[in-house]
Amino acid sequence: MAEKNPIILVPTDFSDAAETAINHAATLAKVTGDEIRLVHIVNKDTKSKLKKAGESLDDLNAKLKAKLEEITNTYGVKADYHLREGSIFTTIGEVAEEIGARLLVMGTHGVVGMQHITGAWAVKVITSSPVPVIIVQKKKLASHGYKTMVFPIDASRETKQKVIHSVSMAKHFDSEVKLFASYEDDEFLINARNANIAWAENMFKKNGVKFSLEHSPKSGGLAKNVIKYASQVNADLLVILTDDSEVSVSGFVLGADHEKVINNDAQIATMCVNPVANLYNIGNVLFM
Repeated sequence: MAEKNPIILVPTDFSDAAETAINHAATLAKVTGDEIRLVHIVNKDTKSKLKKAGESLDDLNAKLKAKLEEITNTYGVKADYHLREGSIFTTIGEVAEEIGARLLVMGTHGVVGMQHITGAWAVKVITSSPVPVIIVQKKKLASHGYKTMVFPIDASRETKQKVIHSVSMAKHFDSEVKLFASYEDDEFLINARNANIAWAENMFKKNGVKFSLEHSPKSGGLAKNVIKYASQVNADLLVILTDDSEVSVSGFVLGADHEKVINNDAQIATMCVNPVANLYNIGNVLFM
């Protein structure tokens, strides 16, 4: 894993969802001092649309430059861009790796998303990313930032990696992390979940992060209950794990319920963390 730089990467196709992603990324960058990097992927679909509109790559470059000026004038943060030919599902992650970005913020509509990225297709982009990905819909980020974060916590070993990323985010916004514990009826899983809760609480205490704990009810399923709870507390950010084939994740992950979580009706932004085996050695943390 390459060393991380103070860069937030934002894929854009100039859609409303992409504009929301820019808003989230720039609001965050104002606090962290990061630079915004836009990336626009040119594929067959893009070329077809350009041809129909009588436009060229020069026109795309001009639009991206104009967007940089708008970002700088609106948010007062540094910005640059990349125009790349390739696949949205793999090239975005490749650019993130190449420039050493430490976070990716991406917009999705749910039905018609960023360059056809819907809640389902977004998973391909997320799991190919070398860094955490914040997925947003059309709801802009409040001026207070990610003040309230909901953190589902279960028995999986990898859930601890979310703690590290959550701590780094919470420090910038003086956030409260609301732990939402999974319902378990197996003694082994109960003990593992409780151990994770104790570890998370200890980490939050050590880093001066405010937190609270709520338990999921037995019925309804964790994903549904998490979304309901996040809506009730007016959360600004949900933090979940993705399901990486190289790492065994037994609990709440971006899997069968990913569209429900990413496209939640409250339009709460969702930070998706890809679990990695050597996180603690490589220092792959957002803003510590």
